[in-house]
Amino acid sequence: MRTSIEAGRSIVTRRTVLGGTLALPALLPARRAAAAGVLNITAYDGFVPPDFRKQFETRSGIEVRIRPTASQAPELTLLVAERNHPITDICTVVGSRLHQFVEAGIIEPLDTSRLKNWDTINPLYGNADWNHVNGAIMGVPLVIGANVLVYDTREVKPAPDSWGSMFDPRYKGRVTYDIEDFLQCTMLYQGADPTFMAYLNNPAEAARAVNAARDLLIHNKSQVVRFFDEGSELQQLLLGGDAVMAQTYASTPGKLILAGQPFHRVVPKEGTLAFVYTFAITKGGPNRDAAYQFLDAMLGTPGMEAALTRSAGYASSFRDAGTGLTDTEQAAYGLPQDALGRVRFSRFEGQALSSSLIDRAVEEVKAG
Repeated sequence: MRTSIEAGRSIVTRRTVLGGTLALPALLPARRAAAAGVLNITAYDGFVPPDFRKQFETRSGIEVRIRPTASQAPELTLLVAERNHPITDICTVVGSRLHQFVEAGIIEPLDTSRLKNWDTINPLYGNADWNHVNGAIMGVPLVIGANVLVYDTREVKPAPDSWGSMFDPRYKGRVTYDIEDFLQCTMLYQGADPTFMAYLNNPAEAARAVNAARDLLIHNKSQVVRFFDEGSELQQLLLGGDAVMAQTYASTPGKLILAGQPFHRVVPKEGTLAFVYTFAITKGGPNRDAAYQFLDAMLGTPGMEAALTRSAGYASSFRDAGTGLTDTEQAAYGLPQDALGRVRFSRFEGQALSSSLIDRAVEEVKAG
């Protein structure tokens, strides 16, 4: 699964939908005095809501400098290059790559005792197996990217509730998806495990599962108007009416829904594959105390769950993720409570086996 933030043109900018101000908890005078300095964060667009950043700087006296990143591989390369003299205090790590950042000596275990607001995080994410490396919690979960089924409410009736709807002959030539991601959704549709945790000791069974999904995609290739790689392509296909149904984890559908376009998104009954972005403490960072102060203030700020969703364009990992969002915003970005039990998370342990099979299958679907 690709893990870069969508680069497509926004219909509704994150700034225009970030309404209201956040009430930042007061910092203790002793902590304020000790916090002088600079905090450096390597983060994806929108992962630090602008209002919160300003209020934190005002209350703490700490200058927050954000170095933007758009995907994990170049971020890791950059942090490895700086490893002997770290510049970053907090970095963004997707859950399935925490092991990789640990093994590269980039991040350190999270001391949750220093986060008095740790309970703000939904334990489904904070205490998850994928958030542990060698028994230690590694990241503060922020937002969840989940594959969803998007459809044009004018053209697709009745409302779809299964990944199998993508193969419905009524929509021949009007479907679009990212091959790698939808191949894994197809595995779910066929009852297989796209995390590959079930196949760690049985690579032959994993190959059979991937090949079955590949064959179904090839057999139904006429359903597809065009495969998309970027959010801008998906947006063009949906708005132009070329596609009436799509699989995506990008934030494009949310922007379209907020703009009043006639689209809806659902988590199919077979479930979905998701990943969680976290903030992790950089090993040997120059301002560890400020890093913990920032993370705790972020967790303890009322309204942060809604601010994160509006700013980053993904569902929040907080306990009260839907609080403060309008019904339209929930439809655009939220994950319904009843859908959480159907969510599976990408796991580091299954990545090697997954990559060895899925990369080949993707090429075969393209050529098939």
